[in-house]
Amino acid sequence: MKLRKIKLTKLSWKLAFLYASVFAAVLLVLNASVLYGVKFFLIDQAKQKVESVSSTVEKRIIGSNSEQMTLDDPEIIYEARNDNTLNIEVAEPSGKVVNATDNFNTLGVPVMDHPNVVRKLEGGELNLVLKNTTVIDGGKVKAYIQVSQTMEKEYNFLWILFILLAIADIIGIIFSLFAGYILSKSMLKPIDKMTKAANEIGSSGLSARIEVPPADDELSRLAITFNEMLDRINATFEKQGRFVADASHELRTPVSIIQGYIGMMDRWGKQDEKVLQESINAIKKETLSMTVMIERLLFLAKGDNGRQLLKKATFSIDELMEEVSMESSMLASGHTLSFQGSHGLELFADRRMIKQMLRALLDNSIKYTLTGGKIDLLYTGNDQEIVFTVIDTGIGIPMEEKEQIFERFYRVDKARARETGGNGLGLSIVKRIVEVHEGRINLESKVGTGTSVTVTLPRLKGISALPEEETVSP
Repeated sequence: MKLRKIKLTKLSWKLAFLYASVFAAVLLVLNASVLYGVKFFLIDQAKQKVESVSSTVEKRIIGSNSEQMTLDDPEIIYEARNDNTLNIEVAEPSGKVVNATDNFNTLGVPVMDHPNVVRKLEGGELNLVLKNTTVIDGGKVKAYIQVSQTMEKEYNFLWILFILLAIADIIGIIFSLFAGYILSKSMLKPIDKMTKAANEIGSSGLSARIEVPPADDELSRLAITFNEMLDRINATFEKQGRFVADASHELRTPVSIIQGYIGMMDRWGKQDEKVLQESINAIKKETLSMTVMIERLLFLAKGDNGRQLLKKATFSIDELMEEVSMESSMLASGHTLSFQGSHGLELFADRRMIKQMLRALLDNSIKYTLTGGKIDLLYTGNDQEIVFTVIDTGIGIPMEEKEQIFERFYRVDKARARETGGNGLGLSIVKRIVEVHEGRINLESKVGTGTSVTVTLPRLKGISALPEEETVSP
């Protein structure tokens, strides 16, 4: 239990780390978007400011003639007086700088470089927005203007914003990690209960069941599915238990008989030849009965283990019926046995199994039909199916026992079964053969009137390249 608890805790932390990772990825994308958006906004604002100042200075230079203002007049670069982030340079047509702010010479960008283009320059300690303008008046170059704004404050703001967002991210990720752990623990709590319940079921038998959570979600469906699986396992165990008990009971009788006759042989067989021969015949009969039963059990066991392999081939129904008729007629003394059907039919199936199925059905009808009764085997078909029907005038099957008739070792009349040597496996084998051929079986019966068993098989379904397996005869 402790090991499973540790595993559950590890799963909770895994889910928590998964939640935190997703949350961190979302935060990273959002924060990157915010930082990029703010940076773009600040640069755009700086560009607009540089454009506006450059236009104002240009207008002053053009109007300086009327106002008797020279290029080196401090009023031309008035905007830079109260803004230490703004740099303005004014140069004569020869390129000589005649008016500038105090730090213009630290920029290192020629005043005539890239005229009329607003640019953003980055590198080292230089982060600024710059524009060079050529002033033309009367068709002549009157001056050159360079206006730039440093982005130091803006970049400092971005750096502070980045730190704040990073701190918020770390706090958010840590919070999401623990919140995810608590949430995952809460979500996995029903699974922990299921694990404990499953342990208790394993130690106390298969009668207990897992409590189904009230919510209609995946966990409730898991619990329902697990309980249904336990129902099937429990039913299988009970069926196996009954099977073992029945098989032991059925084998005990012939073994006891054989032991009795061996005792008779030991006491009187040496002197009395009649007793010796009677004992030998009885032992042979019981040995044959045990052999048939064991072979049938092996046949059913192979089907239970999924090893019931088929050798399918196309064969004539008429030829098969002729064989079954000859063999069954020898057993049906005192009964009227008839075979009727459509001629020329063919079936793609395991021929030996189909013959085994028909013999088992006829054998069952012969055993449970009184002397003088009638047994009919009808067979018809179309392009898709072949239908076999065995009808008898036997003792019939009570309505409440029809569902059990195909179970192993089940017999309607146990006393009559002992008289006729039946072991209750024939119809179980019939059902198994029908299942492996993907067919259908239907039984109708009325007490005192008789029974009708109908088997429907697909006519051409299957493949012929399956490996051959020895088919057990009943």
